[in-house]
Amino acid sequence: MLLHASWSVLPFWSVSAARPVPRRSAFSPFAAPLAALTLPHPLVALRLLSPRLLAHHVFSRSVTEDFAEDSTHVQTAHPLSHPTSGLLCSPALYFFTHMLRLQSEQAHDKITTDVAHAHTTRSHSYHTISSSEGNPQLHGSIVEFDSVPNNYSLPLSWNRLNYAVGKRRILFGLTGTALPGRCLAILGSSGAGKTTFLNAICDRLAFGGKLKLSGRRQLGDCELERRFRKAMGFVEQDDIISSLSTPYDALWFSLRTRRGTNRSETEKRVQESLNVLRLQHCRDTKVGIPGLEAGLSGGERKRCSIGIELICDPKVLLLDEPTSGLDSVTSANVVHLLRQLSRMGRTVIYTIHQPTAEVLSYFDDVMLMTQGRVVYHGTMAESLGYFESIGFPCPRKYTPTDYYMVLLQDNATSKVLIKRWRKYLKNGRRTPHTSAVRLAKSRSESSAAQFLDAYISKFRSSPAVQLYELTLRTMIEISRDYLYLFAYMAQAVFFAVVAGLIFVNLQNNVEGIQDREGMLFMTVMNRAMSSTYIMINVFDNVRAVYTREQRAGAYSPMMFFLGRSAAEFPVQILSVLVESCILYWVAGLHRDPGSFFYYFGVIALLSQVATGLGFALSTSLPTLVVSSAIAPLIMTPLSLAGGLFASTDRLRPYWYWLEKPSFMRHAYILVMRNELHSLHHIACDYDRRGDEYCINQPRDGATVMRLLGFDGDPQSATVYMWVSLVIMFFLFRLISVIALCVAARERM
Repeated sequence: MLLHASWSVLPFWSVSAARPVPRRSAFSPFAAPLAALTLPHPLVALRLLSPRLLAHHVFSRSVTEDFAEDSTHVQTAHPLSHPTSGLLCSPALYFFTHMLRLQSEQAHDKITTDVAHAHTTRSHSYHTISSSEGNPQLHGSIVEFDSVPNNYSLPLSWNRLNYAVGKRRILFGLTGTALPGRCLAILGSSGAGKTTFLNAICDRLAFGGKLKLSGRRQLGDCELERRFRKAMGFVEQDDIISSLSTPYDALWFSLRTRRGTNRSETEKRVQESLNVLRLQHCRDTKVGIPGLEAGLSGGERKRCSIGIELICDPKVLLLDEPTSGLDSVTSANVVHLLRQLSRMGRTVIYTIHQPTAEVLSYFDDVMLMTQGRVVYHGTMAESLGYFESIGFPCPRKYTPTDYYMVLLQDNATSKVLIKRWRKYLKNGRRTPHTSAVRLAKSRSESSAAQFLDAYISKFRSSPAVQLYELTLRTMIEISRDYLYLFAYMAQAVFFAVVAGLIFVNLQNNVEGIQDREGMLFMTVMNRAMSSTYIMINVFDNVRAVYTREQRAGAYSPMMFFLGRSAAEFPVQILSVLVESCILYWVAGLHRDPGSFFYYFGVIALLSQVATGLGFALSTSLPTLVVSSAIAPLIMTPLSLAGGLFASTDRLRPYWYWLEKPSFMRHAYILVMRNELHSLHHIACDYDRRGDEYCINQPRDGATVMRLLGFDGDPQSATVYMWVSLVIMFFLFRLISVIALCVAARERM
């Protein structure tokens, strides 16, 4: 019937022998005569086709032959010319399918050229020895830096991998291999253990105590050690990039801090990577915050995240949900880019959820997971045959991955699939990875280890480079954050103006001394509180970026702290200077330049001590909410012992110890001494206040200090206060560094 109907279309066709048609490949004998035919209306042939049969046939071809075309560049026969194809008997049907195929290829080529140009045909596969190494090269617009010698393929394998949190097991004896030059997609329903598995094979999971990780992991033929993690790149599901950075900045910083390359080489690699990732048009655009701050699109952010790892030339690239939150076209572009990157000899592994049919066509290998176990691990092309052999043929209305997800969602079916896979492996069936595993094991372990040692030795940047890049990046980001700068300065100006207008032109009388006491203490407390809370918020904003970069080995906790502190210092000092210039002169404090700079120095040092406290709290505590809740519990007692609210006699004997760590008290005493040390007469209005009142008031500044409890030798007391502030300046910073180092060790 189909044959008759197909041939019955021929009268509607016209022959155009004068139009030459280029040959794309060696098709069936029908290709030449049918190439001269023209179709008046494509729907004529479309009505004669079985849509489900045609879609299934074209889809099967895309799954089974794409890898062969991309990796070997050998032209293969069109599927419709296969002797066993049921469509060979229909020339009209064949030609229409060929037209549909060409249209599909044109769409595919458009996506391909958007990501990268086609690979230059090479005479070797990625297993052959590379003739040159060590310099950045572009192979078909795919960046390749210091690429792996192709005779050293580095499959990543895992054997009997288990992970448990207390009594709850998450991974159950997973075994498998990911091959270089191929993409391994990990599919499974939510809670199947995909992300946990991805973190386990790259040694990013915490273990110890209730966290138990067991099993073997090998990179090539070497046991995976922590030092080999530098050969692996990990792209997290969320695009953790500083919102104030640009793609250019992010790639530059990643390469400089992790590889320590010189500036000229870094510039070259960054430009090449921007071209490969199609980010050149937005290289100077801030990343932004989705929904809050304009910046890169979702696809651009994802490609930037990939580029941060790719620019360091990892031999194994792992990605957690790289298509999460992206539309179908952008998802296809990202997955196609990953496939192209794998063809350069990298091992690419990624988790993915509900891929589209186009994304599915870029899969090489697939691992299906459910309940922390594997139900299939092999090539995408052979998965249909496997599931059909165990009694689960894929209906034509489903794409394979949609059907697999339906199966994995059902608990009863999942248990059956787990048992069938175990039985399949027990029968001694070989997976497509068997030969690669044997090849890796046949090589000497020492030679592979030597190669990896030589490779990771390139991941070295000096502390000076790390400190310079961290300081420079932070200063650039601060300069771009106009709202932060405005708020920082506006807070200082607002407080100085309001306090200055309230306490304007203070007099040297009893009322003026009382006003000085209140104004100076409010100045000290305001500066201490604001500096502490600002730093708590600042670190919380960069906590996620710091964690990702520190895990990747970009810099040490010490360099991060020093770089952050050095970049924040000018803004903090400028804020104190602006506030001091307004408040000091408007309020009419001791009119002497030396006294002003003394006052400014005390407030600046106080600001740095409070900043250190904020940094210590934010680094020691897990979240912003906890840090903000703990801070008042520390600041309130210190302010009560600050010298204004409660006298020393009131604090004795049980609360006297609070005076020692109260940096607000030390700063308050210093600014009060600075203001009153040269005040030898305090006026009192006898006519208005009366003799009894004025007789009981202090007559000079020294008496005021004594009444406040700040007695003793002024010189030694002043030195003690300065030394105390300096000690706390370093103590809080030491606590911050220790907290960062402890957290980094726990993440190792």
